[in-house]
Amino acid sequence: VTLMLQYAIYSVISPEGCAAILWKSAEKAPEAAETLGITAHRLKALGLVDRIISEPVGGAHRDPAHMAQLLKRALSDALRQFQGVDPKALLEQRHQRIMHYGKFKELGQA
Repeated sequence: VTLMLQYAIYSVISPEGCAAILWKSAEKAPEAAETLGITAHRLKALGLVDRIISEPVGGAHRDPAHMAQLLKRALSDALRQFQGVDPKALLEQRHQRIMHYGKFKELGQA
């Protein structure tokens, strides 16, 4: 199970860095962020994230104690799913999931 906080981002490069490379201008960071698809909701739509954990109003840093409780609940729920599941089966599922990352289809020429 892959969990991600609501306002988190996941990327190998910052939007500013990507914009500087692609458009020679960090001002295009919002376009780069959209192109990179780095938000929790986009990554969930792509199947890279299983569950998005809601954050307190204003973000996790505004209420760490409440965020800790939300995270504890989400982790407990996720771990409960795997009680009694064979560890080898879990490893195989994880392997298959990781091998699926980055796959693409080539479209035929029109």
